[in-house]
Amino acid sequence: MLKLNNYNFEFEKLFRKAPITIEIRLADMDNRQTPLEEKQDAAWILSYKYQDLAYAHYVLENYTEAKLYLKKAAPFSYLTGFDPEIKEYNNEWTIQGELNVALLFGDESIINKLREHADGFTTSSVTKKAIFLYDHLLIKIGTGKVLPEEEIENALTEAKLTKDKDVQQCIVPLIEAIKGLTNGDDYLWQSSIDKVIAWHADECKYGDFKEDGNAVMSLNALSMAKLGKDMHGWQCKTDSLYLPLYLIDC
Repeated sequence: MLKLNNYNFEFEKLFRKAPITIEIRLADMDNRQTPLEEKQDAAWILSYKYQDLAYAHYVLENYTEAKLYLKKAAPFSYLTGFDPEIKEYNNEWTIQGELNVALLFGDESIINKLREHADGFTTSSVTKKAIFLYDHLLIKIGTGKVLPEEEIENALTEAKLTKDKDVQQCIVPLIEAIKGLTNGDDYLWQSSIDKVIAWHADECKYGDFKEDGNAVMSLNALSMAKLGKDMHGWQCKTDSLYLPLYLIDC
């Protein structure tokens, strides 16, 4: 079993109860008579439960099952993050979960739907503009849109001027990774992923991720690794349990 942080998945309880909850909530989603508010709850719970199962299997080193459940989560992550009727409240940080799962594990139809939201992307609230600008870059480059250099530089400038540890140690290198992807600079891309993973590991040991089940993987860094492979054929060389590259290798 992998030891990545202090989160207790309560495996026996999770594996016993999650399938029951999923069956009930899938029925809610399929029922045309289900009220909208209940469908919103159902989509959120399905996204959460599938991801919870994925991360639990990852910790148990059941890698095939982990990927399977992340693929199952992707449609519901899209719904809770972006569907005009179903989407839930998200700020510029929390939307990254839905966005990364949809980009990494969604099929072509989900990517096409995300592309429609790329230019008009909004969140319910914004506390740090730099993070919001990164989200804009991620949804655009992740759905195949061409990023103007000015847009990347504006986001990078905003991030570097933001007096916040997490922005400096996570968002700045993520934007730099996107800059590397756009400019064909594999060194900048690779070194930026290394920085994001170093920050993520520290947060799991000492910071906000110590008891966060979702933090057993850095999906932001994994998205950067996948984009490098898809756009340029680059192979990420970062060696970390928080970056399960096998998920994007097949």
